[in-house]
Amino acid sequence: MNTETNILFSLESIEEILYSISSCDSMAHTCINRETLRVQFMTQTFLNIKNNQVKIKVGTKYDIQEVSVLNLELLFVFGINNIDNLVSVDRDNMKLNFKADLIPTFINVAIGGMRGVLYEKVKSTILEAYPLPLIDLQELIKQNTFHVEE
Repeated sequence: MNTETNILFSLESIEEILYSISSCDSMAHTCINRETLRVQFMTQTFLNIKNNQVKIKVGTKYDIQEVSVLNLELLFVFGINNIDNLVSVDRDNMKLNFKADLIPTFINVAIGGMRGVLYEKVKSTILEAYPLPLIDLQELIKQNTFHVEE
């Protein structure tokens, strides 16, 4: 992979796709602690070649005893000066050929942004004591799915 490719990019927008939280009353009777709280992550990457954009969708879900108490999904849109310097799409073989390894950077920015949004949403609730935990970015990237937008 070429690491010397000059690629200029910027964060163009952040969109809230989904947010839900159980009422504090319903959670107050539930035993919430680090052992009972299960946090799940999701990430998807969308490449919009025509508009020179990479969109990173990130989400988290908090479950307590298999009951969902919080869901958050955000879409981060990055503009790329020339997306052809980043990736080429092999439609015949259904493959993406990356020329530069920027997807981890985009995912890292999105997770950090989601952490801040989540903090603002849960402050003054019972979930305030449970910020988004640190995650292994490499493990999250392994679960990342790629989509090409037409």
